[in-house]
Amino acid sequence: MTSFQLFIVGTIFFSVAASLALAKKYGSLFNHSQRMVITMFIGTSIGLCIGMFFAFILPGNMYLSTMLGLSAGAFLGGLCGWNLGVVAGLEGLISALMGGMMGAMLGEMLTYSESLLILNFSLSLSVCSLILYPVFKNLSSPDSVIYSYKWLLKPLVVFLIVLGFLLAGSVFNDEPANDINHHQQHSS
Repeated sequence: MTSFQLFIVGTIFFSVAASLALAKKYGSLFNHSQRMVITMFIGTSIGLCIGMFFAFILPGNMYLSTMLGLSAGAFLGGLCGWNLGVVAGLEGLISALMGGMMGAMLGEMLTYSESLLILNFSLSLSVCSLILYPVFKNLSSPDSVIYSYKWLLKPLVVFLIVLGFLLAGSVFNDEPANDINHHQQHSS
């Protein structure tokens, strides 16, 4: 594996591990709707990352990358939601399954540089989805009063910082985008 691929896998596993830890810590404080939103957000973004990752490492093999994206995405999405309950686990499983399928198809249809941007964006979404745990925890407390809308800027700033970090991860990509022609040529 290249260092860029290790970067992708490490970021995905960080998101899953952090999600498991945060769900165990804060899961009992959330109502049903909050659990569903968290698992749908995390499941879809992780599934999209996994699907695009398999499209990167299995270029030209859309069937295999789709099946692996579906399977791995469903497993990781279900795992992320399991600590929040059975229904939330199933929601994470289905959301990640759909994200895995979409990611594999996008990875095969787009150019390498476009796929790279979408992959970095979806990696940043999966990391930033962890922000939902403390936000919903604060909204669930009985004394949660919003005195100012400045709290909306905090997740936006964190998202931009994480996006910058992950786009900087493209530095690990050793292969120039011009020389890569791994996408299957589609004929009409």
